[in-house]
Amino acid sequence: MRTLLIVSDQFHGEAKTFCAKDSIILEASYLIPDDSSFDDCYRLFSQYTEVKIVMDGEASSLAERVKKLAVRGGFNGSILATICKDVNDTATLLLPENAANFTTILKPYSYWPAIKKEAELQSKEAFPLHCLPEAAREFVKAVSDSTGTPLDFAALSALGCMSGAIGASTRLEVKSGWHEHAVLWLAIVAEAGSAKTPVQSLVMKPLREIQGELSARFQQAVKNYDAETEDEKPSLEVMLFGDCTVEGLYKSLASSQRGGLLVSDEITSWTKSHDKYSKGGNDRQSYLSLWSSTAVSVLRKLDGICFIPLPVLSVFGGLTPSSLPSLHGGQEDGFLSRFLISCPDKRKQTYSKIGVSEGAQYAWQLFIKHLWNIEAETNGGGVWMPKTVKLSSEAEELFAKFFNDIHTVINSESLPSLFRGSFSKAPSQAARLALVIHLGRQACGEEASSSLVSFETMDNAIKTTNYFLGHLTALESGFNAGASRAENIRQKILGWLKRHGARYPNKPARWTTLRHDCRAALSNGELINDRLLEQTLESLQEQGFIKLQPVESIAGRTSKPEIVVNPTL
Repeated sequence: MRTLLIVSDQFHGEAKTFCAKDSIILEASYLIPDDSSFDDCYRLFSQYTEVKIVMDGEASSLAERVKKLAVRGGFNGSILATICKDVNDTATLLLPENAANFTTILKPYSYWPAIKKEAELQSKEAFPLHCLPEAAREFVKAVSDSTGTPLDFAALSALGCMSGAIGASTRLEVKSGWHEHAVLWLAIVAEAGSAKTPVQSLVMKPLREIQGELSARFQQAVKNYDAETEDEKPSLEVMLFGDCTVEGLYKSLASSQRGGLLVSDEITSWTKSHDKYSKGGNDRQSYLSLWSSTAVSVLRKLDGICFIPLPVLSVFGGLTPSSLPSLHGGQEDGFLSRFLISCPDKRKQTYSKIGVSEGAQYAWQLFIKHLWNIEAETNGGGVWMPKTVKLSSEAEELFAKFFNDIHTVINSESLPSLFRGSFSKAPSQAARLALVIHLGRQACGEEASSSLVSFETMDNAIKTTNYFLGHLTALESGFNAGASRAENIRQKILGWLKRHGARYPNKPARWTTLRHDCRAALSNGELINDRLLEQTLESLQEQGFIKLQPVESIAGRTSKPEIVVNPTL
């Protein structure tokens, strides 16, 4: 422990005799010149574990300057009130035999940090890159290094690209009667301008090239088509979708049994477009069914009934933290629970001279085309059917344990009701990720059997699923922002603290006063109880709005802490 002792010149010699080797002694007149700023003071204070100030009455003006500078830095105001000691008290403190009473007069509490946004409260786990197939690992790392963005951006883009290329070609049989397809709905939560789009553009390039080849093939077929023959009229095969209506999407899925990927730069725009062109207002429900790859019959004005036996559609996009509630929409319809969400910790973006080499881009292109070229099977009647892979016995045992562990969490009272749907779908998400990773590892030569998912692949899929669940739960407050009872309480208390800080700068707020003023009814007539008040204050302290400062107990009674309000609030 390093101690900084600030003394007046009268006691400088005694202080040198008394202090240990790890103590630094400075005269106050040297430390605090008239033109000292807060930054000067804080830079010095922050180097030490504790700061002790001992001054006589003649040095009171210096002590007051220390006090003002320290209060501006967020140091303990109640202890600062005792900073000016008279000569007798300070002389007593310096005597070696009273070393036990040489208590801290001033201890810095650390400079007020920048107030955290709700979505940044918890540090999230980085994407488990080792869980991806080798070709994806190498390309994700190259893109991340080149763009100066978190690995998560490129990793989610890669998973979306892989699932779109696989489409409906292959399915995983978890057990008899339970099949999962390579359908992944992926969302990256990041502020605008965080370079999500350039990363997505680099990773999705092979899919755009495949779509370009399909479009060129369609144009050639149109040129060769003769309307007088009985040949079927050519239709464009689409596997990469942008903004489109549900009816247009169904039309494309009907003409292309392979399925594909819907990419939306801003998922909020996609969700807001639901029912925009539909009088019936059932677009959202249609997308819910698409996640499950449920067979659907569509009544179309011109073509009559269109039957899609296996609609397979993955979704990939981004959204800002403030638009998180749009995924929930205040509805308990399971829309949110279908998404695998990542909100990586911020990373300062810096320019890199290293680009993504042509060799790396070409290898990634070959890898995605290999997945695209996986052919489905046909049954005896010539009907198109996906290939089926199964779990090895070891993978099945691991999956069963994960399934049971997840449902233990679901049945606990600690899981917020908002996320119960996401956790209940976690086994299905793990199975889908296992299928995508299995086929990717197969393409790289890492998977020994083409028809059995290995223990290692399932383990990687479960770790990836847990990564997504961790990021989801870290964003709880972001989903509830502006809508929940807890948010209403938080805003009411925060408003009171702002008014107190403006009226009484540097003066701690009393718990009892806050409780008295804020226990009034909310807009719905509900009162704020002590428990809700405590939880809200703890949350505000975690964000950096306030600091809860312990107060010594009186006559055995537990005293509530004082509330120091951030001066920038």
